[in-house]
Amino acid sequence: MSYLIDANIFIQAQQDYYCFDLCPGFWEFMGPKFMDGQLISIRNVFDELQKQDDEICTWSKGIMHCFQSVDDQETQMNFRAIANYVQQEYAPRHKNSLPHIQKFLSVADPWIIAKAKTTNATVVTHEVRDKNNGCKPKIPDICDYFNVKTIRTNELLRDFQVQFILSQQ
Repeated sequence: MSYLIDANIFIQAQQDYYCFDLCPGFWEFMGPKFMDGQLISIRNVFDELQKQDDEICTWSKGIMHCFQSVDDQETQMNFRAIANYVQQEYAPRHKNSLPHIQKFLSVADPWIIAKAKTTNATVVTHEVRDKNNGCKPKIPDICDYFNVKTIRTNELLRDFQVQFILSQQ
């Protein structure tokens, strides 16, 4: 089984709870798991991470080859199905949904789902389901429709039985 990592996992980890200087163990866990293929992501996510000149930008360059292409035929077909579903499901639901649909389709999110479906990976994201059937497509909601499993970071760490132990210097 592989886990496909959303950009928000990297970004929020760096900004909040697993910043490089306080929790290097998180990044020490992630790197080798990417190298051995248990964790994957896509080139679109890599491109998002390169928009800021920060530690995650630099770190991700070291594993750049682990960010997979979405050019393969099956991923392209899955993306088309996702795009069609989002337009058919969300456009009739809300008058103001078109900008949200366009934004969703213009970022890495639908490609993450498409690649996860292609590779039978579990998506790791911080997005949560929209319980109100709103006008913004959310990764977990679209994953549910396409039978792609989603989890959050804590579940990923539990699956790998990772523990970060306090070390004082």
